[in-house]
Amino acid sequence: MIFRISKSEACAKRVDYLKRGFIFYMCASCMLLVQFVLYLVNSNYFEYLNISGGFYYLLAALGQAFLFTLIPWVIFYLPFTFWRRVQKVGTVLFVTAIFLLNVVAYLNGIVFQLYKFHINGFVLDLAFGGGGSQVFVFNNTLVLHAVLIGLVILFLTLAVTYIAFRYYRRVNGKQVRIGICLFLFSCIVPQLTHAYAAAANISSITEVSACLPQYYPLTANKLMLKLGVIKKEDLYVNNPDKGRGHNFIYPIHPIERADSVKPLNIIYIILDSWNFRTFTRECCPNIRAFGDRASVFNRHLSSSNGTRGGIFGLFFGISATYWQNFERTGTQPLFIENMLERGYDIETFASATLVNPPFYRIVFGNVKEIRKETPGATPFDRDNRITEDFLKYLDERKDSDKPFFSFVFYDLLHAIDIPAPYRKKFQPSWDYANYLALNNSLDPEPFFNLYRNCAYYVDSLVGKVFHKLEENGMLENSVVVVTGDHGQEFNENKKNFWGHGSDFSNAQVHVPFIYYYPGNTPEVYAHRTSHYDVVPTVMKRVLGVKNPAGDYSMGCDLFTPERPPYHLAGDPQNYAFIMNNVIYEKKVAGNIQVTDSLLNKLPRNQVNSGLLLEAIEYKNTFLKK
Repeated sequence: MIFRISKSEACAKRVDYLKRGFIFYMCASCMLLVQFVLYLVNSNYFEYLNISGGFYYLLAALGQAFLFTLIPWVIFYLPFTFWRRVQKVGTVLFVTAIFLLNVVAYLNGIVFQLYKFHINGFVLDLAFGGGGSQVFVFNNTLVLHAVLIGLVILFLTLAVTYIAFRYYRRVNGKQVRIGICLFLFSCIVPQLTHAYAAAANISSITEVSACLPQYYPLTANKLMLKLGVIKKEDLYVNNPDKGRGHNFIYPIHPIERADSVKPLNIIYIILDSWNFRTFTRECCPNIRAFGDRASVFNRHLSSSNGTRGGIFGLFFGISATYWQNFERTGTQPLFIENMLERGYDIETFASATLVNPPFYRIVFGNVKEIRKETPGATPFDRDNRITEDFLKYLDERKDSDKPFFSFVFYDLLHAIDIPAPYRKKFQPSWDYANYLALNNSLDPEPFFNLYRNCAYYVDSLVGKVFHKLEENGMLENSVVVVTGDHGQEFNENKKNFWGHGSDFSNAQVHVPFIYYYPGNTPEVYAHRTSHYDVVPTVMKRVLGVKNPAGDYSMGCDLFTPERPPYHLAGDPQNYAFIMNNVIYEKKVAGNIQVTDSLLNKLPRNQVNSGLLLEAIEYKNTFLKK
């Protein structure tokens, strides 16, 4: 072993130095491990912890503690091994780094307990951006408490240092090998365990990983299937933890409803990637004409800038930041559950597959024999096919007394690809979407005209649906929602953004919205609404749910003009709070970017930390306190 390679005095000093560092490293890792265990104990995950989840977390926490402590050991301690005269400097630096690491770990535990996420760039911007004092208010008692905790951590760090200097001579090669094996075991085995648990959907293991800071557990579903570790039918389907405790409450209170409500059909007509600028009589004449007999909301915001979050918000009434929580536990939308309990026939007519993203499972998991795919070589073919199929379905339902819910999802605006005979309405128009030609100086009109030609054609298909509903007399007993899952940008902000999923400006979040119900008085509304409002509106007005919207949604009735001063859009990794003309975007890396509504960056001192904290609490509404 390295500790026996020489008996010379210089070599002996190096060996002693390494021995002290080894003991200190192992003890410091244990200090950090204790804090990580306290993260779990103080969280809402601990209440539902079982033996397998506890053992997994303990081992994963040890591996994470080893990795965190390894960084200062490598940077501040090991380089001084061959400089005997300055080895004390390395020791001081290493001890100081471990002390500070544990202080930060303690502060991180407080942040995680309060806000359900760890210290990252987002939190640092909250603390040190403009108005940080609105968020973190320190009175004398808190300051004294912090000082005492700091002294405790300092005492423990010094105690570990004493142990390292007192007992380093007892370290031998066998103990070093055991330490290395424990390090490798705690880093590798939890990752493999999580890969299996993620594929088998064992939430008692996958959920507790959230307690560890900067922990990125492994998933390998395809490999697990290929190796035969799990069966395809078990992938996210047979969830052993389904219905068991988890870290969120949905609904907050049990649903109560009136049984005397008149059953109405409910129809969602969704246009994928619908740019609000096409919501004109020239481009969408049929949809606009239908809007003339319905309620039109001109400031409607999607729950995301992408399909996954947009559809999630429309069906759950809450943000897709909860997607992973709901997916792991097999939680279904209360909207769908209530319709099933009332005997609704539920059918989907989606041009794009419902398998990826897995809406067939996330949204329609309890609906038997749900239609997942639509035949057709192109989105143009499939959009025509779903229209034909839905028209036939409406004829079949014409004389039925059983209410139905239909999800009609067009894809042509997302594909932006249409045969030549249908590209004549708006000129000049590209023949196809040439994404390689896109840049900030490009004139977007030919590309946008191609998109408008697609919108004009989809409008003709939707017009057939409206005509059939009218012809069959179904508008007398049907609620119809017409909107987009999210927007589609054509460099409106002059920042070289095209498409969707890249920013949270109006170009990607603002979508058309029409709400029709029997006997409604046509009107255009100017107050801000969102996808979160659809579920509580329909649940209350159509399904007879008595609960306040806040029990099961982040929205409210569409016709209520009062709104919080912020809107949440996005998914677990990348989301934004939109407040008037300011967008606070939490990036995947954890930092926060502040811009105006046109994506021009704003200085940090314009961050309203108090309002941002309120928005974070709003985001965490359905997490257990």
